[in-house]
Amino acid sequence: MSTKIIPAEIRPYKKKKIKISLFDVINTIILILFSLIVLYPFYQCVIISFSDGTDITMNGMVYLWPRKWSIDSFTYMIDNDEFIRAAVNSVVRTVAGALIAVVTTSGYAYALSHNELKLRKLYTALGLITMYFGGGLIPTFLVIRSVGLFDNFLVYILPTAFSMFNAMVFLANFRGVPKELEESATIDGSNELVYYFRILVPISMPVFACVLLFDAVAQWNAYYDCMIYTQNDNLIVLAHVFAKMLLTAQYIEQRVADAAIAGASAEELMAMRGSVSSLTTQMAGMVLTVAPIMCIYPFLQKYFIKGIMVGSLKG
Repeated sequence: MSTKIIPAEIRPYKKKKIKISLFDVINTIILILFSLIVLYPFYQCVIISFSDGTDITMNGMVYLWPRKWSIDSFTYMIDNDEFIRAAVNSVVRTVAGALIAVVTTSGYAYALSHNELKLRKLYTALGLITMYFGGGLIPTFLVIRSVGLFDNFLVYILPTAFSMFNAMVFLANFRGVPKELEESATIDGSNELVYYFRILVPISMPVFACVLLFDAVAQWNAYYDCMIYTQNDNLIVLAHVFAKMLLTAQYIEQRVADAAIAGASAEELMAMRGSVSSLTTQMAGMVLTVAPIMCIYPFLQKYFIKGIMVGSLKG
């Protein structure tokens, strides 16, 4: 009796049974719970920002859904006379500051990646000193004023143009690039700048994108330098505007509380308070600040994750 052998390509397809172990079930549940714990605070901030400020003050916090929907907190933020000017300044300082910081920091790291660099140890030591020690507020302010950066838009860009931490990330990546690649480029007639911009930058793009995101987030959220080093209203940034408006909302709430103690009527208190509160204002400002970064992050996520891995493993 002969047995026919059926070729593998015409055998009927059998679905493989997926075995789900108890460990997989428990691990999935734990990860879902952890994700909810991480995401819920941000979700609560969003629903508070869309809540009526009076309702939050009178009836307490909301946890799952706004009791009374309102966009007055966002309107209060956006209708401010300084909002558009501050938004433009924040965008310009973020783009220019992040790009300049990446170029200067990566150039410093590229130079240190060459062992034949003269005074290499001295340059490294100077960079490490800036990482662990600062000059203090008053000496820094005096330096800023003496070099002409006070009330100057460049005060947002030049003092933050170098970061030793980011330089170490670049340095770890550059040291992992084979030296033969640079030698081949030199033999073909490329100079240092051609090799850096046309060869090294493209193959190190994940690290550049990672550091660029770090610098962009830091520039976008910065407000302290605006508060200390500028007096011109034309140089105000968005984070500083939000901070000022939050203080204004807190001041109004304090006045309402004082009026309530003095025996003011409910109508008078409502007129003084309006439909916003310091809490809803704070959450609306946070949502407006975080939203642009959240829109940009998905486009850089693949570079961000890969850049961290490359910067941490190469050496």
